[in-house]
Amino acid sequence: MKVKHVFSEGGRLLFYNQKFTILLWGTNALLALVLSVSIYGLLTVDIGHSLMSDELARNFDYVWLLQFYHNYNLELEQIPLLLYGVVLIYILLNTFYAGGLISVFVTPQKNHWVDFFYGGVRYWYRFIKVVLISTLFYAAIFLLYYYSGKISTLPFYNSASYLPAFIFRLLRYLLLLFFIGLITIISDYTKVALAANNRLKVLEEIKNTVKFIFKNFNIVFGVFFLIAFTGILGLILYNIIGWGIPRTPFYFLAFTFLLQQILIIFRVNIRMFFFATEVILCRDLRAEVLEQRVTEVKGNS
Repeated sequence: MKVKHVFSEGGRLLFYNQKFTILLWGTNALLALVLSVSIYGLLTVDIGHSLMSDELARNFDYVWLLQFYHNYNLELEQIPLLLYGVVLIYILLNTFYAGGLISVFVTPQKNHWVDFFYGGVRYWYRFIKVVLISTLFYAAIFLLYYYSGKISTLPFYNSASYLPAFIFRLLRYLLLLFFIGLITIISDYTKVALAANNRLKVLEEIKNTVKFIFKNFNIVFGVFFLIAFTGILGLILYNIIGWGIPRTPFYFLAFTFLLQQILIIFRVNIRMFFFATEVILCRDLRAEVLEQRVTEVKGNS
């Protein structure tokens, strides 16, 4: 199977299901509003009717920041709890949306809103199990990364050169990215396999998915890397444009806000594109295996 075919088929699935982008973008915007409304309220009380707001638009004042933190210390201490709650809701909702998107991509002829929500309800519990297992592996990887950093300082403590320590830290960081990507790939393909094959046993499907990924590692990892690289390029382009936008006058803030929304929609489409290509690879590669087995049986007979 060629990467060009995977991208063209995935792009077609993505194009014909753009209506779901509105839902995903709206959810991101709503949760962002929930997080920002409390800070916005404090800022309105503090500088809403003050000339300080004009000064802060031109140059940031760290003295004001310290004073603001001192005046609203109690309110600001509650924000991490709100953040944790919103993150939990975000994970649960996106797991639900993943079920809807994958079910629509698996059966493209059934891409109505009813089918989307039915798929979300049908696969949500199974996908939550995958998310919990993935979270354990993510935690283990970050703990290993943290403690390996602590241990790595000992061999290079008396070294006169910084190069060995730099190379070791770079390798640690690259390995961290690799294992994060690997866990993400296994998690995504497990969800796709659970939906495409209508399986109920999550652990067994994870084991089958690991075998499938390592058997087709080149194309699976290659497609994942190319899509991730496209997302990184979009983020870099956003930062380059964002650095060139003036902070004053205020109407430039509207352009900055519009640019941010375009970035969010782009990231939503990248996430959908991941699912679309994974459905195609999971379907076609496993179909090729079945076709080979049928050919072998006919040949033997």
